[in-house]
Amino acid sequence: MASPTQKHHHNVSRSSRPRSSTRGPLDELDDPLASSNMPNSPETSKQGFSGSDHFSGNSFHELDPLAPDDLPETLGKDLSFLLRHSIFHPLSQIDIPSPLRSEFLVLDPSEPLSASLSVLEKLLVEGRFLIAAHFAGSILTSSLISPTDIRIIFSLFYTRLACLELSGNTVLAAQESKALEDLNSAFYFIDSSFDSPETDGKHEHTPRHIVPWPLRVLAVRLQSIGFGDSRRSIGGLYELGMEARRKVMRPETDDATRKIWRERLADLGIRTVNALVEMGDLDAAKRSLESLRESGPESDIMKLRKGLLFLRIGDIDAAERVFGDTHDSKEAALLQPLLSMSDGRYGDAVTEWRSLQGDNTRTDGGLIAQNLAVCLLYTGKLNEARELLESQISANHSFGSLIFNLSTIYELCSDGAGQLKAQLAGTIANQPVSGQTNLDRSNTDFKL
Repeated sequence: MASPTQKHHHNVSRSSRPRSSTRGPLDELDDPLASSNMPNSPETSKQGFSGSDHFSGNSFHELDPLAPDDLPETLGKDLSFLLRHSIFHPLSQIDIPSPLRSEFLVLDPSEPLSASLSVLEKLLVEGRFLIAAHFAGSILTSSLISPTDIRIIFSLFYTRLACLELSGNTVLAAQESKALEDLNSAFYFIDSSFDSPETDGKHEHTPRHIVPWPLRVLAVRLQSIGFGDSRRSIGGLYELGMEARRKVMRPETDDATRKIWRERLADLGIRTVNALVEMGDLDAAKRSLESLRESGPESDIMKLRKGLLFLRIGDIDAAERVFGDTHDSKEAALLQPLLSMSDGRYGDAVTEWRSLQGDNTRTDGGLIAQNLAVCLLYTGKLNEARELLESQISANHSFGSLIFNLSTIYELCSDGAGQLKAQLAGTIANQPVSGQTNLDRSNTDFKL
């Protein structure tokens, strides 16, 4: 069989600038890696990273709930082209404030693979994404991995790329994603009949993709950056969308599986609009967003995503229409103060954020406090904004945009901003590990 590098080819278009890092008024606290496949993260202290009974490494087998239960080696899928040392860039902590630095872990080749996976799983749960990216690369290039162990290789490769992006190394992730080459190549498909022999004679066998869905979706954006072609992202998302539609329409698809594919299709629609916004084509983004339809009632999270995209496009009226008369959910309640901010009515937004802050049933208090502080800053209440953000740091709510905004306030209110920001980095380094935020924060977050 010809090697994948012989079979895959790319037409590289002219380079375009990758998306810049921004700090909007509303940033998610949730981690893209914190899925239902990851164990819940207990409060832990900064100790060693040896595996424990709580971390078995099993989550790396469960990246895609619709993946085949078994991918036999007789398929002849040799993924050694993803295990080359030359693919993975050396990582550095030079851009991380010294109080937040921790040593890269060295892989012990004498330990079993399960032990190394449990260590990696613990790194992810604790939010040490740069260290986890390095360790995932070490496992992929070690003798612990068989070139035919498809599920583990794809799971580790996804972990490597996602952790690089989460730690602010999107450009490196984009370059490494190119090793996957053409994910629509015949190499990545198998006959779906191998794990469902009982379907013989009943349904037509269709090719089945062996790459987990989360990795395919992530690779679309990263490869568009890596190959310098923003249009590649749009085309890749449309191809995934057509596949999802086919899966939904297949008569033999059960209800639970059909629901998953419908959710994926809705998610792809939002991602397509976001890609158009990144390209600067706001008219196309607005038309696409208005045309998005779901077969059933939309979830509040999906409505919030739509509303935020309308605000990003600049269509405030459309954002307000997303929820209509429904303002009872926690997600819908966030939209009104954001609308006030978009209209420049920061005084009204302060009142609305304070009202949400008084709701003890909400779990996004840090997020609300950060947005309230931004509004206080715009209304000239600099000291109150500073006190509010510092109180959130004291409460261990030290996520990226809050740190960035507090660092901005330090620059506005003090000539010794550099010392204050250095002290802030030290304070965050001494906080207990919660697993809710990235611990490997770069100097950019602190504006150092």
